[in-house]
Amino acid sequence: MEHTAFAFLQGFLPDSLSSLLQEYALRDGAPLQIWSSALATQAARAADAVSPYTAPLTAKATSTFATMVTPVLDRIARAAYNAPDVVVLLLVVVFAVLFIQVLSLLRRLVAWWTRMLFRLMFLSGVVLVLAAVWQRGPLQSAQDAAAIVGRLYGYASFVGDIWRAEYNKYQQQQVQAQAANGGTGTAAGAAASASASAAAYAAAAASRRIYQRDAPNAAGTGRPYTRA
Repeated sequence: MEHTAFAFLQGFLPDSLSSLLQEYALRDGAPLQIWSSALATQAARAADAVSPYTAPLTAKATSTFATMVTPVLDRIARAAYNAPDVVVLLLVVVFAVLFIQVLSLLRRLVAWWTRMLFRLMFLSGVVLVLAAVWQRGPLQSAQDAAAIVGRLYGYASFVGDIWRAEYNKYQQQQVQAQAANGGTGTAAGAAASASASAAAYAAAAASRRIYQRDAPNAAGTGRPYTRA
């Protein structure tokens, strides 16, 4: 069996390692074979020498254990024979507990691997940032960071302006619908319509301002999607 496993592993092991194992471990008369045979012989002799002293103790321990365990096993067998429903219920409870334990183990494994993945991602990001700072220098890295922050602020402002314009347009449509349906409070509706119109005009003006071209050499201060 050992030679069969070694022959299977020869295709994966280097030639030097396979020859070393063949020379010192697997061939007949190898040092490992001699040492293992001598160790097995000495262990057998020691067991034979100690067996007259340990046999009475082993027999006494076995009889004592059998005397203690046999009544318990008999009671369990009788209870199982007299009340099989209880045994089935206990088996169901045991299987449910084992199933819950397995699910808890899987949850802990998934949580551990998820935490490990996020930590690796965070550490990778830190290493990338440090490598970029080391390569480009502190001043250029600060300029790049300012440009990135400016661009992100421009995108956020652009999205906020669009959202406010759409919200004001929706409010204006609601007021116009109420006025068309003959709702009460005509003066209040007119005032709300006027305020909604003013807000819509302000939002439109703000959305037009975000399309203005940046000044030359003003990195990170403009808005996205610029035009002339």
